[in-house]
Amino acid sequence: MAQKETRVITVVDQKITGLPRGTYALLELYCTDLDCDCRNVYINVVNQAFDAPLATISYGWEELAFYKEWMGGDDEMLAEFKGPALTTFATQSQFAQRWLEILTDILNTDVAYVNRLQQHYQLVKTSIKDKQIKK
Repeated sequence: MAQKETRVITVVDQKITGLPRGTYALLELYCTDLDCDCRNVYINVVNQAFDAPLATISYGWEELAFYKEWMGGDDEMLAEFKGPALTTFATQSQFAQRWLEILTDILNTDVAYVNRLQQHYQLVKTSIKDKQIKK
């Protein structure tokens, strides 16, 4: 399923986008802690021409109030967790800010993609729960 449902973006014009030409995959990373209901995804923007992700972007689809109640913390930390935001714990490339702009636009306009992220989150949580039951 991952191969079939991974979002891919092809950059054909470097002058317009400010990004190197090529095909980029948006790899989703989800929390695997069953006791955690963070409702968040980290998206790594990758391209086979680069050794590391070009950007790691945090995105939570709930309202900010959900994250404030769920985890507390200061407003800056909450804003980064909810995102879309570049994560401070990951090394970001020179293209990270541009990828954040692109992903922010996608996440704010593509309801089907956001729904898919939510479904993948639920699938990960269900899969982990099922594996623990089988132990």
